[in-house]
Amino acid sequence: MGTGTRGLRRFALLALAMLAMAVARPLHAEEPAIDLRVMTFNIWYGGAQVDAGQVVEAIRAAKADIVGLQEPDGTSRAIADALGWPYADERRHIISRYPLFAPPGDPLYTWVEPLPGRIVAVANLHLPATPYGPEAVRDGEDLAAVLQLETDTRLPAIQPYLEALPKVAQGGVPVFLTGDFNSPSHLDWTDAVAKARPQVKYAVEWPVSKAIADAGLRDSYREAHPDPVARAGLTWTAGYPHPWVKANETFDRIDLVWSAGPATVTASEVVGEEGGPDVDIAVTPWPSDHRAVVSTFHVVPAVAPAMVGVDRYVVKQGDDFILRFGIGTLEDARISVVPKGGDPAKNAVATMATGDASDRPSIKLASSFMKAGAYDAVLSDADGKELARTGFWVQARDAAPLVVVKKSSYKPGQTVEVSWRNAPALKLDWVAIYHAGDPDIYNYIAYIYTGATVEGSGALDKDTIGADLEPGNYEIRLLRDDSYVLLAKAPFTVRP
Repeated sequence: MGTGTRGLRRFALLALAMLAMAVARPLHAEEPAIDLRVMTFNIWYGGAQVDAGQVVEAIRAAKADIVGLQEPDGTSRAIADALGWPYADERRHIISRYPLFAPPGDPLYTWVEPLPGRIVAVANLHLPATPYGPEAVRDGEDLAAVLQLETDTRLPAIQPYLEALPKVAQGGVPVFLTGDFNSPSHLDWTDAVAKARPQVKYAVEWPVSKAIADAGLRDSYREAHPDPVARAGLTWTAGYPHPWVKANETFDRIDLVWSAGPATVTASEVVGEEGGPDVDIAVTPWPSDHRAVVSTFHVVPAVAPAMVGVDRYVVKQGDDFILRFGIGTLEDARISVVPKGGDPAKNAVATMATGDASDRPSIKLASSFMKAGAYDAVLSDADGKELARTGFWVQARDAAPLVVVKKSSYKPGQTVEVSWRNAPALKLDWVAIYHAGDPDIYNYIAYIYTGATVEGSGALDKDTIGADLEPGNYEIRLLRDDSYVLLAKAPFTVRP
Protein backbone atom coordinates (compact mmCIF):
# COMPACT_ATOMS: atom_id res chain seq x y z
CA MET A 1 0.00 0.00 0.00
CA GLY A 2 2.67 2.47 1.00
CA THR A 3 4.74 1.79 -2.10
CA GLY A 4 1.66 2.07 -4.30
CA THR A 5 0.71 5.40 -2.73
CA ARG A 6 4.20 6.78 -3.28
CA GLY A 7 4.01 5.58 -6.89
CA LEU A 8 0.70 7.34 -7.42
CA ARG A 9 2.09 10.47 -5.79
CA ARG A 10 5.15 10.37 -8.06
CA PHE A 11 2.87 9.87 -11.07
CA ALA A 12 0.70 12.81 -10.03
CA LEU A 13 3.73 15.06 -9.54
CA LEU A 14 5.14 14.00 -12.91
CA ALA A 15 1.80 14.71 -14.58
CA LEU A 16 1.64 18.16 -12.99
CA ALA A 17 5.20 18.90 -14.11
CA MET A 18 4.42 17.83 -17.66
CA LEU A 19 1.28 19.97 -17.64
CA ALA A 20 3.28 22.97 -16.43
CA MET A 21 5.83 22.43 -19.19
CA ALA A 22 3.06 22.19 -21.77
CA VAL A 23 1.53 25.46 -20.54
CA ALA A 24 4.94 27.17 -20.53
CA ARG A 25 5.65 26.15 -24.13
CA PRO A 26 3.93 28.06 -26.94
CA LEU A 27 1.12 26.17 -28.58
CA HIS A 28 2.69 26.76 -32.00
CA ALA A 29 6.27 26.44 -33.14
CA GLU A 30 8.22 29.68 -33.11
CA GLU A 31 8.15 31.71 -36.30
CA PRO A 32 11.31 31.12 -38.38
CA ALA A 33 13.84 33.93 -38.07
CA ILE A 34 17.00 34.91 -39.90
CA ASP A 35 19.74 37.52 -39.61
CA LEU A 36 19.91 39.77 -42.67
CA ARG A 37 22.59 42.31 -43.57
CA VAL A 38 21.05 45.14 -45.57
CA MET A 39 23.36 47.63 -47.28
CA THR A 40 22.93 51.02 -48.92
CA PHE A 41 25.68 52.03 -51.34
CA ASN A 42 25.99 55.02 -53.66
CA ILE A 43 28.69 53.66 -55.96
CA TRP A 44 29.50 56.99 -57.69
CA TYR A 45 28.46 57.06 -61.34
CA GLY A 46 28.54 53.38 -62.14
CA GLY A 47 31.42 52.59 -59.82
CA ALA A 48 33.95 53.36 -62.53
CA GLN A 49 35.40 56.57 -61.06
CA VAL A 50 38.08 54.62 -59.16
CA ASP A 51 37.74 50.88 -59.79
CA ALA A 52 34.45 49.07 -60.44
CA GLY A 53 35.98 45.90 -59.03
CA GLN A 54 36.34 47.61 -55.66
CA VAL A 55 32.58 48.15 -55.52
CA VAL A 56 32.22 44.38 -55.60
CA GLU A 57 34.97 43.99 -52.99
CA ALA A 58 33.24 46.50 -50.70
CA ILE A 59 29.98 44.54 -50.85
CA ARG A 60 31.87 41.33 -50.15
CA ALA A 61 33.74 42.91 -47.24
CA ALA A 62 30.43 44.10 -45.80
CA LYS A 63 29.04 40.54 -46.03
CA ALA A 64 25.82 42.05 -47.32
CA ASP A 65 22.78 39.96 -48.22
CA ILE A 66 20.71 42.70 -49.89
CA VAL A 67 22.06 45.92 -51.41
CA GLY A 68 20.22 49.04 -52.50
CA LEU A 69 22.43 50.73 -55.09
CA GLN A 70 22.43 54.39 -56.02
CA GLU A 71 24.07 55.70 -59.20
CA PRO A 72 24.61 52.25 -60.73
CA ASP A 73 24.27 53.77 -64.22
CA GLY A 74 23.03 50.50 -65.68
CA THR A 75 25.50 48.22 -63.87
CA SER A 76 23.22 46.60 -61.25
CA ARG A 77 23.13 43.22 -62.95
CA ALA A 78 26.85 43.25 -63.72
CA ILE A 79 27.60 43.87 -60.03
CA ALA A 80 25.27 41.05 -58.98
CA ASP A 81 26.90 38.74 -61.53
CA ALA A 82 30.37 39.61 -60.23
CA LEU A 83 29.22 38.74 -56.71
CA GLY A 84 27.83 35.43 -57.91
CA TRP A 85 24.31 36.57 -57.04
CA PRO A 86 21.63 35.55 -59.56
CA TYR A 87 19.12 38.14 -58.37
CA ALA A 88 18.98 41.73 -59.61
CA ASP A 89 16.02 44.10 -59.82
CA GLU A 90 17.25 46.65 -62.35
CA ARG A 91 14.01 48.61 -62.14
CA ARG A 92 14.61 49.31 -58.45
CA HIS A 93 18.43 49.11 -58.26
CA ILE A 94 18.30 46.25 -55.74
CA ILE A 95 20.57 43.20 -55.81
CA SER A 96 20.36 40.20 -53.49
CA ARG A 97 21.79 36.81 -52.70
CA TYR A 98 18.16 35.71 -52.15
CA PRO A 99 15.33 35.41 -54.72
CA LEU A 100 13.47 38.57 -55.74
CA PHE A 101 9.82 38.81 -56.75
CA ALA A 102 7.94 41.85 -58.06
CA PRO A 103 4.69 42.24 -56.07
CA PRO A 104 1.38 42.75 -57.90
CA GLY A 105 0.79 46.25 -59.22
CA ASP A 106 4.48 47.01 -59.80
CA PRO A 107 4.95 48.98 -56.55
CA LEU A 108 8.02 50.88 -55.35
CA TYR A 109 9.32 47.89 -53.41
CA THR A 110 10.30 44.33 -54.21
CA TRP A 111 9.88 41.12 -52.26
CA VAL A 112 12.96 39.23 -51.12
CA GLU A 113 12.63 35.56 -50.12
CA PRO A 114 15.38 34.89 -47.54
CA LEU A 115 13.71 31.66 -46.38
CA PRO A 116 11.54 29.35 -48.49
CA GLY A 117 8.01 30.69 -48.48
CA ARG A 118 8.96 33.73 -46.36
CA ILE A 119 9.43 37.31 -47.53
CA VAL A 120 10.62 40.78 -46.60
CA ALA A 121 10.00 43.97 -48.60
CA VAL A 122 12.82 46.24 -49.79
CA ALA A 123 12.61 49.68 -51.38
CA ASN A 124 15.50 51.81 -52.56
CA LEU A 125 15.71 55.47 -53.55
CA HIS A 126 17.97 58.36 -54.44
CA LEU A 127 16.48 61.74 -53.57
CA PRO A 128 17.32 64.95 -55.48
CA ALA A 129 20.79 66.27 -54.71
CA THR A 130 20.45 70.00 -55.29
CA PRO A 131 19.97 72.48 -53.79
CA TYR A 132 21.59 70.81 -50.77
CA GLY A 133 20.45 71.75 -47.27
CA PRO A 134 23.76 71.57 -45.37
CA GLU A 135 25.34 73.84 -48.00
CA ALA A 136 22.53 76.34 -47.46
CA VAL A 137 23.33 76.28 -43.73
CA ARG A 138 27.03 76.71 -44.51
CA ASP A 139 26.30 79.65 -46.79
CA GLY A 140 24.31 81.55 -44.17
CA GLU A 141 20.66 80.69 -44.85
CA ASP A 142 18.42 80.83 -41.80
CA LEU A 143 16.42 77.90 -40.45
CA ALA A 144 13.17 78.90 -42.16
CA ALA A 145 14.85 79.07 -45.57
CA VAL A 146 16.53 75.69 -45.09
CA LEU A 147 13.29 74.02 -44.05
CA GLN A 148 11.50 75.53 -47.05
CA LEU A 149 14.24 74.27 -49.37
CA GLU A 150 13.83 70.73 -48.04
CA THR A 151 10.05 70.90 -48.16
CA ASP A 152 10.12 72.02 -51.79
CA THR A 153 12.93 69.77 -53.05
CA ARG A 154 13.02 66.41 -51.28
CA LEU A 155 9.87 66.01 -49.22
CA PRO A 156 7.61 65.51 -52.29
CA ALA A 157 9.94 62.79 -53.60
CA ILE A 158 9.66 60.71 -50.42
CA GLN A 159 5.87 60.86 -50.15
CA PRO A 160 5.05 57.86 -52.41
CA TYR A 161 7.27 55.66 -50.23
CA LEU A 162 5.60 56.92 -47.06
CA GLU A 163 2.21 56.07 -48.50
CA ALA A 164 3.21 52.53 -49.51
CA LEU A 165 5.71 51.11 -47.01
CA PRO A 166 3.89 51.56 -43.67
CA LYS A 167 0.92 49.60 -45.07
CA VAL A 168 3.24 46.72 -45.94
CA ALA A 169 4.77 46.74 -42.45
CA GLN A 170 1.33 46.87 -40.84
CA GLY A 171 0.59 43.61 -42.65
CA GLY A 172 3.40 41.92 -40.72
CA VAL A 173 6.04 42.10 -43.44
CA PRO A 174 9.53 43.32 -42.44
CA VAL A 175 10.27 46.41 -44.51
CA PHE A 176 13.62 47.98 -45.41
CA LEU A 177 14.22 51.31 -47.11
CA THR A 178 17.73 52.03 -48.38
CA GLY A 179 18.93 55.17 -50.05
CA ASP A 180 21.05 58.22 -50.58
CA PHE A 181 18.61 60.69 -49.08
CA ASN A 182 20.70 63.80 -49.79
CA SER A 183 19.34 65.14 -46.54
CA PRO A 184 20.66 64.76 -42.97
CA SER A 185 18.76 63.17 -40.12
CA HIS A 186 16.76 65.14 -37.59
CA LEU A 187 18.32 62.78 -35.03
CA ASP A 188 21.77 64.20 -35.86
CA TRP A 189 21.26 67.97 -36.00
CA THR A 190 20.46 68.47 -32.32
CA ASP A 191 21.46 71.23 -29.91
CA ALA A 192 24.12 68.92 -28.47
CA VAL A 193 25.61 68.26 -31.91
CA ALA A 194 25.55 71.98 -32.73
CA LYS A 195 27.86 72.52 -29.76
CA ALA A 196 30.21 69.72 -30.88
CA ARG A 197 30.36 70.10 -34.70
CA PRO A 198 31.08 73.58 -36.10
CA GLN A 199 29.33 72.78 -39.40
CA VAL A 200 26.07 72.23 -37.53
CA LYS A 201 25.33 75.89 -36.86
CA TYR A 202 21.91 75.27 -35.34
CA ALA A 203 19.51 72.41 -34.66
CA VAL A 204 17.38 71.35 -37.63
CA GLU A 205 14.43 68.98 -37.65
CA TRP A 206 15.10 67.84 -41.21
CA PRO A 207 11.69 67.24 -42.84
CA VAL A 208 12.50 64.09 -44.82
CA SER A 209 13.91 61.99 -41.97
CA LYS A 210 11.23 63.31 -39.61
CA ALA A 211 8.49 62.31 -42.05
CA ILE A 212 9.97 58.83 -42.44
CA ALA A 213 10.18 58.38 -38.67
CA ASP A 214 6.65 59.69 -38.21
CA ALA A 215 5.50 57.07 -40.72
CA GLY A 216 6.81 54.37 -38.38
CA LEU A 217 10.20 53.53 -39.89
CA ARG A 218 13.32 53.31 -37.75
CA ASP A 219 16.80 54.66 -38.56
CA SER A 220 18.96 51.56 -38.07
CA TYR A 221 22.25 53.39 -37.56
CA ARG A 222 20.80 55.62 -34.84
CA GLU A 223 19.15 52.61 -33.21
CA ALA A 224 22.56 50.95 -32.99
CA HIS A 225 24.41 54.19 -32.11
CA PRO A 226 21.96 56.50 -30.30
CA ASP A 227 24.45 59.29 -29.46
CA PRO A 228 25.17 61.46 -32.54
CA VAL A 229 27.94 63.30 -30.70
CA ALA A 230 29.84 60.13 -29.84
CA ARG A 231 29.18 58.46 -33.19
CA ALA A 232 28.38 60.78 -36.08
CA GLY A 233 28.51 58.03 -38.73
CA LEU A 234 29.26 60.46 -41.56
CA THR A 235 28.74 59.04 -45.05
CA TRP A 236 29.29 62.19 -47.13
CA THR A 237 32.00 62.42 -48.14
CA ALA A 238 34.98 60.08 -48.25
CA GLY A 239 36.52 62.29 -50.94
CA TYR A 240 36.14 62.43 -54.69
CA PRO A 241 38.13 60.28 -54.68
CA HIS A 242 39.63 59.80 -51.23
CA PRO A 243 41.47 61.71 -49.83
CA TRP A 244 40.73 64.86 -51.84
CA VAL A 245 37.90 67.12 -50.65
CA LYS A 246 37.13 70.78 -51.22
CA ALA A 247 38.17 73.20 -48.51
CA ASN A 248 34.58 74.29 -47.81
CA GLU A 249 33.00 70.82 -48.05
CA THR A 250 30.12 69.84 -45.79
CA PHE A 251 30.15 66.43 -44.10
CA ASP A 252 27.05 64.56 -43.02
CA ARG A 253 25.17 61.28 -42.65
CA ILE A 254 22.86 61.07 -45.64
CA ASP A 255 23.06 57.36 -46.62
CA LEU A 256 20.60 55.44 -44.47
CA VAL A 257 18.98 52.05 -43.92
CA TRP A 258 15.50 52.28 -42.41
CA SER A 259 13.33 49.42 -41.18
CA ALA A 260 9.75 48.75 -40.11
CA GLY A 261 7.79 45.74 -38.97
CA PRO A 262 9.28 42.62 -37.32
CA ALA A 263 12.97 43.44 -37.76
CA THR A 264 15.32 44.21 -34.86
CA VAL A 265 18.63 45.92 -35.58
CA THR A 266 21.59 44.21 -33.93
CA ALA A 267 24.42 46.17 -35.59
CA SER A 268 25.00 48.99 -38.05
CA GLU A 269 28.40 49.66 -39.61
CA VAL A 270 29.98 52.25 -41.87
CA VAL A 271 31.88 50.84 -44.83
CA GLY A 272 34.52 53.14 -46.27
CA GLU A 273 38.14 54.16 -46.61
CA GLU A 274 40.89 53.04 -44.25
CA GLY A 275 41.10 55.45 -41.32
CA GLY A 276 37.86 57.27 -42.16
CA PRO A 277 35.76 58.62 -39.28
CA ASP A 278 33.63 55.90 -37.69
CA VAL A 279 34.55 53.47 -40.48
CA ASP A 280 34.02 49.91 -39.23
CA ILE A 281 34.78 48.02 -42.45
CA ALA A 282 37.65 49.42 -44.52
CA VAL A 283 38.33 48.80 -48.21
CA THR A 284 41.41 50.10 -50.05
CA PRO A 285 41.19 51.80 -52.44
CA TRP A 286 37.73 53.05 -51.57
CA PRO A 287 35.73 53.30 -54.82
CA SER A 288 33.08 55.93 -54.06
CA ASP A 289 32.60 59.51 -52.94
CA HIS A 290 30.04 58.19 -50.41
CA ARG A 291 30.66 55.77 -47.58
CA ALA A 292 28.22 52.87 -47.42
CA VAL A 293 26.20 51.57 -44.48
CA VAL A 294 25.39 47.93 -43.71
CA SER A 295 22.93 47.09 -40.94
CA THR A 296 22.27 43.68 -39.43
CA PHE A 297 18.69 42.78 -38.52
CA HIS A 298 17.16 39.83 -36.72
CA VAL A 299 14.11 39.30 -38.89
CA VAL A 300 10.96 37.23 -38.79
CA PRO A 301 10.00 37.09 -42.48
CA ALA A 302 6.31 37.06 -43.31
CA VAL A 303 4.49 34.15 -44.88
CA ALA A 304 4.67 34.73 -48.62
CA PRO A 305 1.56 34.97 -50.75
CA ALA A 306 1.42 33.07 -54.02
CA MET A 307 4.24 34.57 -56.09
CA VAL A 308 5.63 34.42 -59.59
CA GLY A 309 8.75 36.14 -60.87
CA VAL A 310 10.98 36.39 -63.92
CA ASP A 311 14.73 36.66 -63.50
CA ARG A 312 14.87 39.75 -65.73
CA TYR A 313 12.34 42.27 -66.97
CA VAL A 314 13.77 42.47 -70.49
CA VAL A 315 14.73 39.20 -72.17
CA LYS A 316 16.69 39.41 -75.39
CA GLN A 317 15.11 37.17 -78.02
CA GLY A 318 16.99 33.89 -78.10
CA ASP A 319 18.14 34.07 -74.47
CA ASP A 320 16.88 31.69 -71.81
CA PHE A 321 14.97 33.08 -68.86
CA ILE A 322 13.91 31.68 -65.49
CA LEU A 323 10.44 31.70 -63.98
CA ARG A 324 10.29 31.37 -60.19
CA PHE A 325 7.18 30.68 -58.18
CA GLY A 326 5.93 30.13 -54.67
CA ILE A 327 2.65 28.32 -54.06
CA GLY A 328 2.55 28.13 -50.26
CA THR A 329 0.61 25.12 -49.00
CA LEU A 330 -1.11 24.31 -52.29
CA GLU A 331 -0.68 20.76 -53.53
CA ASP A 332 -0.71 21.81 -57.16
CA ALA A 333 -0.73 24.93 -59.33
CA ARG A 334 0.11 25.94 -62.88
CA ILE A 335 2.65 28.42 -64.21
CA SER A 336 2.00 29.91 -67.65
CA VAL A 337 3.46 32.47 -70.03
CA VAL A 338 0.92 34.51 -71.98
CA PRO A 339 0.95 37.67 -74.09
CA LYS A 340 0.38 40.68 -71.83
CA GLY A 341 -3.13 40.56 -70.39
CA GLY A 342 -3.76 37.09 -71.83
CA ASP A 343 -5.79 34.22 -70.39
CA PRO A 344 -3.66 31.17 -69.48
CA ALA A 345 -6.51 28.87 -70.51
CA LYS A 346 -6.66 30.37 -74.01
CA ASN A 347 -3.43 32.21 -74.81
CA ALA A 348 -0.58 30.32 -73.14
CA VAL A 349 2.65 30.09 -75.12
CA ALA A 350 4.16 27.86 -72.41
CA THR A 351 2.61 26.20 -69.36
CA MET A 352 3.58 23.71 -66.66
CA ALA A 353 1.99 22.07 -63.63
CA THR A 354 4.01 22.83 -60.50
CA GLY A 355 2.87 19.94 -58.32
CA ASP A 356 3.54 20.88 -54.71
CA ALA A 357 6.75 22.66 -55.86
CA SER A 358 8.92 20.20 -53.96
CA ASP A 359 10.46 19.09 -57.25
CA ARG A 360 11.44 22.59 -58.34
CA PRO A 361 10.59 26.21 -57.43
CA SER A 362 11.66 27.48 -60.87
CA ILE A 363 11.79 26.55 -64.54
CA LYS A 364 14.10 27.72 -67.32
CA LEU A 365 12.50 28.54 -70.68
CA ALA A 366 13.80 29.65 -74.05
CA SER A 367 12.63 32.89 -75.64
CA SER A 368 13.69 31.91 -79.16
CA PHE A 369 10.18 30.64 -79.97
CA MET A 370 8.50 33.83 -78.68
CA LYS A 371 7.65 36.89 -80.71
CA ALA A 372 9.03 40.21 -79.51
CA GLY A 373 6.59 41.99 -77.23
CA ALA A 374 5.11 42.22 -73.75
CA TYR A 375 4.26 39.08 -71.78
CA ASP A 376 2.94 38.01 -68.39
CA ALA A 377 3.98 35.10 -66.22
CA VAL A 378 0.84 33.85 -64.49
CA LEU A 379 0.42 31.51 -61.52
CA SER A 380 -2.98 29.79 -61.26
CA ASP A 381 -4.38 27.21 -58.87
CA ALA A 382 -5.50 23.75 -59.97
CA ASP A 383 -8.97 25.11 -60.79
CA GLY A 384 -7.59 27.86 -63.00
CA LYS A 385 -8.05 30.73 -60.55
CA GLU A 386 -5.34 33.34 -61.02
CA LEU A 387 -3.08 33.72 -57.98
CA ALA A 388 -0.31 36.01 -59.21
CA ARG A 389 0.84 37.74 -62.39
CA THR A 390 3.95 39.69 -63.33
CA GLY A 391 5.00 41.31 -66.58
CA PHE A 392 8.16 41.11 -68.67
CA TRP A 393 9.31 41.78 -72.22
CA VAL A 394 10.92 39.80 -74.99
CA GLN A 395 12.94 42.20 -77.10
CA ALA A 396 14.32 41.47 -80.56
CA ARG A 397 18.06 41.01 -80.32
CA ASP A 398 18.70 43.73 -82.89
CA ALA A 399 16.04 46.11 -81.53
CA ALA A 400 17.49 49.59 -81.20
CA PRO A 401 16.10 52.11 -78.71
CA LEU A 402 13.91 54.71 -80.37
CA VAL A 403 12.53 58.06 -79.25
CA VAL A 404 9.87 59.95 -81.22
CA VAL A 405 8.57 63.51 -80.96
CA LYS A 406 4.86 63.67 -81.71
CA LYS A 407 5.17 66.80 -83.86
CA SER A 408 8.12 68.09 -85.82
CA SER A 409 7.33 71.69 -84.94
CA TYR A 410 5.98 73.50 -81.88
CA LYS A 411 5.20 77.06 -80.88
CA PRO A 412 6.79 78.61 -77.77
CA GLY A 413 4.95 77.42 -74.65
CA GLN A 414 3.42 74.33 -76.23
CA THR A 415 3.80 70.96 -74.54
CA VAL A 416 6.35 68.69 -76.22
CA GLU A 417 4.95 65.15 -76.40
CA VAL A 418 7.36 62.25 -76.76
CA SER A 419 7.29 58.46 -76.88
CA TRP A 420 9.94 55.76 -76.73
CA ARG A 421 10.36 52.10 -77.64
CA ASN A 422 12.94 49.40 -76.95
CA ALA A 423 14.30 51.23 -73.91
CA PRO A 424 16.25 49.09 -71.40
CA ALA A 425 13.61 49.72 -68.68
CA LEU A 426 16.13 50.61 -65.98
CA LYS A 427 15.00 52.49 -62.89
CA LEU A 428 16.11 55.95 -64.02
CA ASP A 429 16.07 55.94 -67.82
CA TRP A 430 15.20 59.48 -68.91
CA VAL A 431 14.34 61.70 -71.86
CA ALA A 432 15.61 65.26 -72.12
CA ILE A 433 15.42 68.33 -74.34
CA TYR A 434 18.74 69.63 -75.70
CA HIS A 435 19.65 72.23 -78.26
CA ALA A 436 20.17 70.36 -81.52
CA GLY A 437 23.69 69.03 -81.80
CA ASP A 438 24.83 70.46 -78.45
CA PRO A 439 27.96 68.48 -77.49
CA ASP A 440 27.72 69.52 -73.82
CA ILE A 441 26.06 66.50 -72.20
CA TYR A 442 25.26 68.48 -69.03
CA ASN A 443 23.46 71.19 -70.96
CA TYR A 444 19.97 69.67 -70.97
CA ILE A 445 17.05 72.08 -70.78
CA ALA A 446 14.42 69.85 -69.16
CA TYR A 447 13.82 66.15 -68.57
CA ILE A 448 11.38 63.48 -67.41
CA TYR A 449 11.95 59.86 -66.36
CA THR A 450 10.48 56.99 -68.36
CA GLY A 451 9.22 55.10 -65.32
CA ALA A 452 11.46 52.10 -66.06
CA THR A 453 9.38 51.17 -69.10
CA VAL A 454 10.35 49.50 -72.36
CA GLU A 455 7.88 51.63 -74.25
CA GLY A 456 5.76 54.54 -73.19
CA SER A 457 5.08 58.22 -73.60
CA GLY A 458 5.38 61.45 -71.69
CA ALA A 459 5.08 65.20 -71.95
CA LEU A 460 7.42 68.07 -71.20
CA ASP A 461 5.12 70.97 -70.45
CA LYS A 462 5.80 74.56 -69.49
CA ASP A 463 6.03 73.68 -65.79
CA THR A 464 8.64 71.00 -66.54
CA ILE A 465 10.63 73.18 -68.92
CA GLY A 466 10.39 76.23 -66.66
CA ALA A 467 9.95 78.75 -69.48
CA ASP A 468 8.89 78.93 -73.10
CA LEU A 469 11.40 77.38 -75.47
CA GLU A 470 12.81 80.06 -77.72
CA PRO A 471 12.52 79.61 -81.48
CA GLY A 472 15.25 77.31 -82.77
CA ASN A 473 16.29 73.72 -83.38
CA TYR A 474 16.11 71.16 -80.58
CA GLU A 475 16.27 67.42 -80.03
CA ILE A 476 14.86 64.91 -77.60
CA ARG A 477 17.41 62.44 -76.24
CA LEU A 478 16.73 59.09 -74.59
CA LEU A 479 19.43 58.34 -72.00
CA ARG A 480 20.21 55.34 -69.83
CA ASP A 481 19.61 55.04 -66.09
CA ASP A 482 20.40 58.58 -64.92
CA SER A 483 23.65 58.52 -66.89
CA TYR A 484 24.59 60.37 -70.06
CA VAL A 485 24.79 57.25 -72.22
CA LEU A 486 22.83 58.29 -75.30
CA LEU A 487 20.43 55.63 -76.59
CA ALA A 488 18.41 57.56 -79.20
CA LYS A 489 17.49 61.08 -80.29
CA ALA A 490 14.89 62.85 -82.42
CA PRO A 491 14.80 66.45 -83.75
CA PHE A 492 12.10 69.09 -83.50
CA THR A 493 11.88 72.83 -83.98
CA VAL A 494 10.24 75.71 -82.17
CA ARG A 495 8.86 78.35 -84.51
CA PRO A 496 7.76 81.90 -83.68
